[in-house]
Amino acid sequence: MLKADKAMTPPLAPTLLDADRTSDDAASFAALIACPIVLIDLAATPRAWLNPSACALFGNAYQSEGYAPLTSVVGEEASMALAAFGRDLPANGVGARISLDCHAAGGPLRLRFELARRGSDQIVATVRAEDGDVSSADELSRLYAALQALPVGVELFDADFNALFYNRKSDELFDYEASAVPNHDDWWILAFPEAAARREAFEQWRRTIAAARLDPSRSHLAEWTVTCRDGAVRTIQFFYRFLGDRYLLVLWDVTEQRRLEAELRATASTDSLTGLFNRRAFVERADAAVAASRSTQAPLSVLMIDIDHFKAINDRFGHAVGDQVLKTVAQRASEGLRREDVFARLGGEEFAVLLPGADRAQATMIASRLHAAISNAPMTVNGHTIGVTVSVGGAMLRGSDLDADVLVDRADGGLYAAKANGRNRIEFEEAA
Repeated sequence: MLKADKAMTPPLAPTLLDADRTSDDAASFAALIACPIVLIDLAATPRAWLNPSACALFGNAYQSEGYAPLTSVVGEEASMALAAFGRDLPANGVGARISLDCHAAGGPLRLRFELARRGSDQIVATVRAEDGDVSSADELSRLYAALQALPVGVELFDADFNALFYNRKSDELFDYEASAVPNHDDWWILAFPEAAARREAFEQWRRTIAAARLDPSRSHLAEWTVTCRDGAVRTIQFFYRFLGDRYLLVLWDVTEQRRLEAELRATASTDSLTGLFNRRAFVERADAAVAASRSTQAPLSVLMIDIDHFKAINDRFGHAVGDQVLKTVAQRASEGLRREDVFARLGGEEFAVLLPGADRAQATMIASRLHAAISNAPMTVNGHTIGVTVSVGGAMLRGSDLDADVLVDRADGGLYAAKANGRNRIEFEEAA
């Protein structure tokens, strides 16, 4: 996520080889590695820092901070030979090896050192016993390769939220080409171009980080829709976890998963023929609308719509024409509705409309508009000119209605009255 300009480094301890990193950064990263690593300062009196695995190999007590004389780690002769060999390495050179007989705290050891130089005065050495089966450098290379091959982004930061490590997947998401991002604060503007969204996400991040500090035993999740390096907007899950004074971030791209979930929700709530809400979605929204009306004391009305003589249309022209009639009725009616109205096909030729905030007079006016939009002009379908009319029933929510079903039943009663009175008409219940 936090990217600065950088060149690709060799597989051997990439972050440790970055000459711009401080010794403390290198030591903190090396402490996380499971193979023996020694950081050597090529001063007049060479000094060494050992990660926990190296301490176990040499028999030294682990110290998270501070260097020890190199002679105290490997013995005087081996110290002189190792320092001389390191000074002869080219700057940022990697891949050199030397085997030495060492006099370690734990006893004499024959060890192989695989060296990489960091700038002018420091070298990184991975170490293994000569009779060991696997090279430490090989082990480190495999670890690095595994991190790079992960399908999730992995990033490591210091206490000031400066990036110490990021893998290839992280680069794919957030290595912005137009702007280097050396610090966490710089990332927010690129990932959240809109100021309001950026402020909201940043506040959520602060809460998540605070929770992660209080409980470092587990990962803490935040999920945001962000702008990535290629300009695409993706939904990313961010897993935060503190490791001492460093913190680890894992990035999981869930864009496709969220898209599929949205499709499934739409499929579950949408009539496949007309694109309107289906019966299930209408019932859910009707229940919610009744609850909202009770809470706010705002009026609520329902319209029930039925296509007149639809069976005759199907029988005469076929089901393909009947389907097109249904779609045209849905389209014409939709054009006469308000943004907040809920329009659904309940099944067959029956439709329903929720009218939040509409009293009897407003609902009757909307019903008249829908009736005219559908019935005033014939439809032309597959070369057939068909006159289509609808019957409409309506009802307004009463204080005595127990639930949405009662309201819908009363609107349905109005629909039956419209059909009984000759069809092609609107019947709204009488005021209570």
